[in-house]
Order: sequence, then structure tokens, then C-alpha cells
Amino acid sequence: MTSVTREQLTTGERGPLEEIEQALMQISWLAQRQFMQLLDDERFRLTLPQFYTLLHLYQSAAECKMSDLAEATQQSAASLTGVVDRLAEKQLAERKRHPSDRRQVMVVVTPRGCELIAEIKQARREQMQAALSHLVDQDVDLLLQLLDRVLLGMARVLERGESGRWA
Repeated sequence: MTSVTREQLTTGERGPLEEIEQALMQISWLAQRQFMQLLDDERFRLTLPQFYTLLHLYQSAAECKMSDLAEATQQSAASLTGVVDRLAEKQLAERKRHPSDRRQVMVVVTPRGCELIAEIKQARREQMQAALSHLVDQDVDLLLQLLDRVLLGMARVLERGESGRWA
């Protein structure tokens, strides 16, 4: 790929900017597709909403109210009920009643759910290692530096868009 001048990036001149955008979109699409295939593997058999719900429970390491879990995973309460049903059927999560408010339903990850998250993370690491195995250590370090810069720039654009300046 040719070097990109700041003028080409800012003027939107056809060329490197489109190549970068296309590469990022392809990486995003392939990573999501690869991850969905991994979750569908017979070892895991999870949907994305089930995985993200289980991951949130795992990371919170505490009981979660259904309403908080729905907000955290950006799911409707009705959808989340079905997701938690499936996780409970697989013994990955369980429902409990709040000790002081019996009307409140709490959800917690089970030890089996914790083990499954660890297995998924390990399988994902192995996939990434295989995908990047052709890179030497210096290339990996450079890639990390560049990705950090791209992520910072994308976060700034998102913040500006959310503040209404670019919306």
C-alpha cells in the first residue's frame, strides 16, 4: 500500500482512505463471522445475545437485576427473558429472588457458565494467534500501536457525533 498524505485523508481523495475504510470493514465483518462460527461450534452452542449476556454476568461477578442486565446488554426485557431461559436450561446462569424484595428477579452466572466463558476466550485467542501467526513480533507491536491510534480517533469521532456536533 502506498503512503497516505494528510491531504489525501482530509480531502477524501479516492485512494488510501477508501482502502483503509474497506480493510476495517472487512476485518470487522470477518471477525464477527468467525466469532459467530466459534459460538455455534458444538462445544459452545451459543447465540451472540446469549454470549454477551453470559459475559456481562461473568464480568460483573455478582447477581444482576433483569432490568439492569437488559440495559447493559442492550436487549428488550422480553428478549432477555428468552435468553436467560436458554442460559438457565444449559445450566450457565440461574435466576434467584432478591432476599429483601421477592418480586425482584436476579440472574447470576453458574460455575459452568464461568468455565464456558474461559473456554470461549481460549478458543478465540487460539483463532487470533493462528490469524496473526505470519507476523513477526515487530509487526505485531506496530499493528498494536496503529490500532490504538485508530481506536482513539474513532472514539473521538463517536463522541463528537453523540454530542451533536457532527450529527
